[in-house]
Amino acid sequence: MHLAWELNLPGGDYNTQTQPILATNQGGHAGILIVGGSLGNVYGYDALSGAQVWSTPVGSATISCGGSMYQMGVGGSAVYDSSSGDVYVTSNSNSGTANAQTQLYVNQLTAANGSLLQQVNFTPNLLTGELNLTHTSLTLSGPTLYVGSSSSCDVSSWRGRIAAISKSGMTLSNTFYTAWNQGQAPSPAATPLSGGGVWGWGGVSIDPGGNVWTAVGNVDTNSGSSGPQAPFVQDSTEYDAFGEHVLQLSSNLSTEMQYNYPGFTFSSTSSDLDISGTPVLAQPLGCDGALAVQGKSGFLYLYDTSNISSGPAAHYEFTSSSYHDPNMGNPGYSPLTGLYYASVGSDAMGSVTSLPGMVAIKACPASTSIIWSTQFGPDSLVAGAPRSMPTVTAGGVVFVGTPCERDSSGGCTGTSGTYGGAVWALNASSGALLNGGQPLITTPSPIRMGPVVDGDWVYVYDNGGYLFGLTIDPHYPAIPNSFLRRRVLQHTIRWP
Repeated sequence: MHLAWELNLPGGDYNTQTQPILATNQGGHAGILIVGGSLGNVYGYDALSGAQVWSTPVGSATISCGGSMYQMGVGGSAVYDSSSGDVYVTSNSNSGTANAQTQLYVNQLTAANGSLLQQVNFTPNLLTGELNLTHTSLTLSGPTLYVGSSSSCDVSSWRGRIAAISKSGMTLSNTFYTAWNQGQAPSPAATPLSGGGVWGWGGVSIDPGGNVWTAVGNVDTNSGSSGPQAPFVQDSTEYDAFGEHVLQLSSNLSTEMQYNYPGFTFSSTSSDLDISGTPVLAQPLGCDGALAVQGKSGFLYLYDTSNISSGPAAHYEFTSSSYHDPNMGNPGYSPLTGLYYASVGSDAMGSVTSLPGMVAIKACPASTSIIWSTQFGPDSLVAGAPRSMPTVTAGGVVFVGTPCERDSSGGCTGTSGTYGGAVWALNASSGALLNGGQPLITTPSPIRMGPVVDGDWVYVYDNGGYLFGLTIDPHYPAIPNSFLRRRVLQHTIRWP
């Protein structure tokens, strides 16, 4: 596999966690890659050459995080509807004042030329002091689009939600709030709570019955002047209502069908422990349904989907650290092998030893076990940079990302302390590293989203707005990776 083309989004439009979405046979192009930028633009690029086809502004919001100012326009991956040739993408929009009330939108565009057809505000009734952000992928199921909302860097107050949007006419059908006025334990009365963000990398998941599965972040426990303001109330427990739960909802979001708080602490930390990933549903041969879900601190839970309330069938911890987000990835699953694949950020506190790297776990909830483990890439605790790319499986290969400080041989053993990203490929059955044990590509900035794999091509988009097209097709000559010779320092948003 070799690099066929590379580009950098224009105008410094970086710091977004959108996966490239491929729309095929549109506008005279074999494929158009659709990505978003934090400045509020959606871009379409020719998938074979990297040439820009179109650019469409959809709006952005100004937020403050850790004393720095950022813009966040398109925060999550788009979804492509091949039946209509349309693409749907979220956007955030406010007055340009940091942490002002932000309106959240779903936009409908034509994949062929980027024409903005319609948009719907799925936060039409914001409350006083409510600060939301959407930086999760859209999910399309039949006639319905689903989208989640979360916070801007845990700044109080926010209402985590899932919105259902009718694709026909782009109208808001229903909204489910994960914390606001929910009455689950430990506070059985319905209470106007802040928090409970929904921000999994892949959005929500849909099972064969059309039911909606999600993971939920923590309830807002900020205190004093930095805490929730009326009408919100402060809570003392992060897992109140549906905070830090795995949750199954009916397709119209009207019924909570199953839910579970797995109950966890992490190393010396017991706060801000979002279940940040998208639930990965599977139907392993000979087993009931399985679910794997990951939190940003490196824990992985495996469930039997027929009995979520009984708690996880297995639990693994894949990093050892006292900080909150060293392993912000998402597991993958391959129906070819019946295995889940999870990135290991650091020493694993008894689950796996002598890693970082990756493990493969038998997906059947009744007999989960680690099938293989492979060591590669830097330790996230030492690097201070999270393993943050969702795992992707395709054709018997597992693709996963790590931080990377490039060395002279193309590996990741540099020692200057400046980290970009790398994408690695492993044999899905054996765990053997492919490409001679070296990354497929190293990138100037960290990688937040998984690559897109289609036929002979792999597409990688990093957090600095660098987009790469790799191929095994010999008709496209190899080019050098020029961006690595002019690395720039980028700010990175700390997600909730």
